[in-house]
Parts: sequence; structure tokens; C-alpha cells
Amino acid sequence: MDMQASPWYRDTANTTPFVLSKFACSKDAPSFSVCATFPWHTRSLDSDLSLGRLREEKQDEWQEMVRTWGGSILIGSHGCAYIMHKQGTLGYVKVPRPGFKEPDSTVRAVGWALLPTAVVEPLAVIAASRSIFIVSLKSLAIVGKLKGHGDEILSIAVHPRRPYMFLTTSRDQTSRLYDLSYKPRQIPNNPHWLPAKRPSFAGTAFGMHSSEPEGEGIGRCVGVLVGGRAGGHDGAVFHAAWHPCADVIATCSMDRTVKIWRIPQVDYVKVKEDEEFLAREDKPLFSTNLLHKSRVLGIAWINSDTLISYAAPSLMRGERASEMYEAPGEVAVWQWLGYSRFLKKGQVRPIMRGSVMDYQNSESFRVHAVYALPVHCPKVHFYVSPHLNHDPMMLVPDGKIIRVFNISHFKPKTPPNFPLARPMKATHPNAGDSNTSQLAATMLQVLNVEDQADGGDPDEDDGDDPPAVYPIPKPVKKLFNEVPTWIVNGELASEVHSALPVIEVCELAWGGQAIVGVGKNGTVWLWYLRDRRP
Repeated sequence: MDMQASPWYRDTANTTPFVLSKFACSKDAPSFSVCATFPWHTRSLDSDLSLGRLREEKQDEWQEMVRTWGGSILIGSHGCAYIMHKQGTLGYVKVPRPGFKEPDSTVRAVGWALLPTAVVEPLAVIAASRSIFIVSLKSLAIVGKLKGHGDEILSIAVHPRRPYMFLTTSRDQTSRLYDLSYKPRQIPNNPHWLPAKRPSFAGTAFGMHSSEPEGEGIGRCVGVLVGGRAGGHDGAVFHAAWHPCADVIATCSMDRTVKIWRIPQVDYVKVKEDEEFLAREDKPLFSTNLLHKSRVLGIAWINSDTLISYAAPSLMRGERASEMYEAPGEVAVWQWLGYSRFLKKGQVRPIMRGSVMDYQNSESFRVHAVYALPVHCPKVHFYVSPHLNHDPMMLVPDGKIIRVFNISHFKPKTPPNFPLARPMKATHPNAGDSNTSQLAATMLQVLNVEDQADGGDPDEDDGDDPPAVYPIPKPVKKLFNEVPTWIVNGELASEVHSALPVIEVCELAWGGQAIVGVGKNGTVWLWYLRDRRP
């Protein structure tokens, strides 16, 4: 009996499993900044989406919708968005100029969504500057315009099981939760903040309704993850990731922190009556800046309590203030140790309340693996299968190629040498006393050495201390050198390849069977597995 062949993501001998299927480029075309592939398949209505009784009523129409839109790609550009069908044809959606607050605004985030009342008509969620546009892909008409963020929107995260809900992150330090099942709010309904006797007019940055109408068409903001308060982000929020099975979401920011929040508790009974207050969260379940030394650009859940995040390169100070060095970006796999405390197994409605030890620089995490990224590293993409039937993958654009890594191949960190593991000789007179432990003797020896270095009593006030000297830390192992990689190349003629722009953004799509890349000059690459090429 023949052994079953290993899938491509476990076969390190096959370094080029993907072959270029489609390619497009034009010198006159605008630059492409972001892409999102069609996320559903023929069985999604049964297994992935929480849409109730529609599973049986819409099965035939759902199958037809997947056949029509499967293999499509949403692409963001300057002032517009494109929908590329699997046949190669392009649809065009122009973002209205009033949506722009700056002359150089670009569509930096796109996503796919569905209405619970029309699951067979996919929608595109497009973020341009600080505005959100909902587009019907069937008619390419804008069916919703929303506003609320105070600065540029950087990412869109659609709920994996409720595709009518999505979270946006922004440079205004907040994240906003939207529900497409409701119309935009036209009149604010804010609570009273004592000692005022009138509803608060603090505004959206404080988790309140705006004084102006929220928008038109479909979509309403139902919750806010507040920034700059007790436990919110103090910088631009770059990315967010929904938990695969719990009502929890992770965010990362310019302030070097990663945070884990519960979803804002929305009172949908009052939402239907148009009497709700905006649900707000300003204290996450977990927050720390001890994972990364610079801004954290991306984050994803690998399983229920393990995450992966990556940070940008940073400029660090050496042993003296005048000495500077550039530290590379890092990718880290780490475990959130508080998961079982907040989300106990078998608990129907878990009680999730963050404590001050968790939402202000928590240490309840364990780092499993850390690797250094190249200094020029652009936007990294993480792929995690919703059914966990595919190993988690990491894609790194590297010029005109894409490097693909299997995250399960990451090696654990080497534990540091424990000082007491080496023989030590204590110099304290009580070192020979059987009642004095080796640990206590060693600590006393360290204190004696420090006292001699100071030249006096440690309790004396010596005035101004000299500036602290911090040695350069031991460099982290490089990802490209330590982990097996698969190379995805354009495979074009050399004269054409040399004139191509670099790959800016990429994505592993459709169950790990294809890779999409976009870049400047309207460049689009589409690779398929060699044995799955259409």
C-alpha cells in the first residue's frame, strides 16, 4: 500500500510548489495597495457562517453564488477599488470625493461581507481615508456610506462567523465595530456624564455617538474599543484579528502593544428600538508592550490561545547615548496564558472582566519562538485555516519574489543559561553554614561585589549616578536562514522580470491553493499549485 503524499506545506524538498497562472501590469495604471480574496466555499453556509435557518432555504442559491464569485479578488487603489473575477475581467468602483479628507488618500483596506437577509449577494467593504463605503458587487453600486473615525482607517477585519459584522482600526487610536443589519444612526443618543445634566457631546473618540448623522444606506457602529483611556491604545491601531471561536479580538498598534479585547456588549433590543448607547470598551483583557521593541504591524490567532505578531525595524541606543544601531523587525509566536481564566471550557457565558494587572503591561504570556525579519520587510501576511486542516503559514514579500514559511517549523527559543546551573563559590563568611542556602549565599556575594564597586556603603547617597550602560542584546536568529522556505517567483522572461515593480502585498487564498500578489503600476500576480492549476 502506497504511503499518502505529504501536502506541499510539509514537503520542504519541493521548493517551488506554485506556478504563475495570471499576470497583469500597465505603466499607466495606478498602484495597488491592498487585496482581499473571496473567502467562502460551497460548504461555508453549513459549517462556517452563523446565519440560522437560511442554511436550508438558500443552499441552491449559495452554490450558484460561490460558482459565480469564487476566485474573485478585491483590490484597493488610489481613489477606487477593483473587483477581479476569475475569468480575468475587472469591475470598477470609484470612491466619491467627499469621502476623502486628504488629497493623497488611498483605499488601504477592503473586505468581503454578507447581509443576513441577502446572503447570496456579496458586498465589498471599502475604507478610504476615514470613511467606509459598502458596495453591492452585483450592481457595483454604493449601498452604504459611513463615517465616525477621526483619522485614516488602516484595516478591516470581517467577523469569521457573522459576515455582516466587521471591525475597523484607525490612526485615531480606536477600533470601531459595525453591523450591516441596521441603518446608520441619524440622531445621537449619549449617556450623561456627571456632573452634567445633559447627554455628553464628547464625540466618537470617547466612545460616544457623533453630533452629526453617521451616514446613509446600511451599516451602523454598535461598539468602540476606546483608545488613550485606562487601557486603550496610545497610537495608531494597525491591525486586528478575530478569535477563531470566541467573542474576543486582538489588536496591535504603533505604541508597541498588543491587546486582547472582549467584543463590546451590544444591547440589540435597544438597537432595534433606536435607543441604544454606543457599547464601549476601554480596558482590554490583556495588554503588553514586552513582546516587541517597535510598532507592531500585524497579528493573527494560530489557535485558541496562541498568536503570532510581527514588528517593524527600530532604531536602538547602544552602550552609549551617542551610539545608535538599527534592530531588525521581529516575528514572535506567543501564548496568551489568561485564556483559560476568561474562557473556561464548558462555560456557556464566560465572565470576562480585565484586571489592572492584565490591561496595563501584563506578563501573562509565554514566547515560544522569535525570528528576525529583514530590514526592508514590507507587509507580512498570515494564513490560518478556519477548519485547522492546513498548517498556519506566513508569507513575506521579498522584492520580486514571495517567501512562504510554515509556522509549525519555527523552533522554540533557546532557554537562557541559569546562573545557578554553574558551580559557584560564595565568599560570605556564613557560606558554610548549613542553614544558608546556595541561593542566599550567591545573592550576598553579588551584593558584596556591588558594594566594592561603589567604594562605600550601599545605603549612602552618592548624588548623581552615572548614566546606565546597556549592552547590545544578542541578535535574534534570522528567519530567512533558520526556517525552510518555499520560493514563489514570477517565472517571466528576464527582460520583463527586471522591469517589473516589487510585490507590495500578498495573500494565500482558497484553502492554500493559490497566492495573490499586487504592486505598483496596477501589477497583479496569481499563482496556483502545480497540481491544482485551472
